Amino acid sequence: MRLLQLILMTAVFLTVLCGPALLVARKLYLRGYRLATRPLRIIVPLQLIVAFGCIVAADMYGEHNLAAMIVLATFGTSALGAGAMWAIGRVFPARLM
Repeated sequence: MRLLQLILMTAVFLTVLCGPALLVARKLYLRGYRLATRPLRIIVPLQLIVAFGCIVAADMYGEHNLAAMIVLATFGTSALGAGAMWAIGRVFPARLM
């Protein structure tokens, strides 16, 4: 049962972390940016690294409410990834992507 819970929580974590950036890339793709998914090769691994780094740092510094810090790091990193994808779509014209 614990293994099933671990798999479910990992799936939820990855969905919340990478979902918004994927949705922004999909919207850009549907608007005509045919190579809009190319920056995801950089953004998604960076999101994972930043989220895990924040979680490990909170654990090392002895944060009392670690669950809240995990949620905060996940949502914050997710918002940063979606913002980066949106900024890439605004900065680069469709013909350069």
